[in-house]
Amino acid sequence: MARQSVRYGVVYPYPSTWTEKDRPAIRERLTYLKGLGVNVVVQVFSSNPVDTGQEQDWLIFLDEAQAEDIQVIARLWPPNDWDGSRFDFTYVEPFLAVVQGHPALLAYFGLHEPLETFNGDQLRAYYQAVKRFAPDVPIFHAMSDIAGFEADPRFGDRRFTDGICDLCAIWYYPFRVQGGEPVAEYQRVRDVIVANDALVRERDPDAQIWFLGQTYAMAGHPPPLRMPSAEEMRTLAQLLLEDPHIDGLLWYPWNHNSYDQVLGDPSSYLQREAVQAIYEQYLEDASAPPE
Repeated sequence: MARQSVRYGVVYPYPSTWTEKDRPAIRERLTYLKGLGVNVVVQVFSSNPVDTGQEQDWLIFLDEAQAEDIQVIARLWPPNDWDGSRFDFTYVEPFLAVVQGHPALLAYFGLHEPLETFNGDQLRAYYQAVKRFAPDVPIFHAMSDIAGFEADPRFGDRRFTDGICDLCAIWYYPFRVQGGEPVAEYQRVRDVIVANDALVRERDPDAQIWFLGQTYAMAGHPPPLRMPSAEEMRTLAQLLLEDPHIDGLLWYPWNHNSYDQVLGDPSSYLQREAVQAIYEQYLEDASAPPE
């Protein structure tokens, strides 16, 4: 496999609200994740503390992450950053004023699937606005299939350029049910990576490409999405970690109440064991002398 410095982690490992009394529980969760090989998490931070005098509570999670040598991509929720006609950073700016500069903060999670809603001009305006009050904080967007949007005639103004995201997350969820049978569409994953890599490297060579690996089931999705087996996760991870253009792998999600099953559910213990085994195998392969 490719790089010993792989960014490897999970999305939404802990609830979005906490106070000082929750510090031991946060520490316990992060210690457990560190034992699985996790070195980065995407974590939701509640926007409720804005203008309450409790804004320093945001630092509790970051402090505990720093203690475990885990980096954090911070998502503010709800961000209230779009009023229907323009971006509004009333909540985002005070949040970043508190957390920017913390050693554990890797990036700010700005927008989720923005190409469904915003054109390129709007996305560049968002990026520039955030950089004005947090110039040193990388911006992470959950972009989905960037190349797919560009190829779709319904989205003619969704062209990717530089100045949109520093960490650009893409994905394709391959573990599906077709005709009543489980399928694993690994070739489709490869195709999405190749297409997105070519586009991003051409338009913004400094941007990182991250991949969200599927660890959830959603029967109501057309077609139905199913929880991968531990072995299927290993196969997907090998595909992703061997690709030199993938800068980070995040298992999505650990906790999310919109899905039928996720990585953090008690029934997903084999998948959690796979997270650790994948990372250990990665380190073993990365440190092996070349043949």
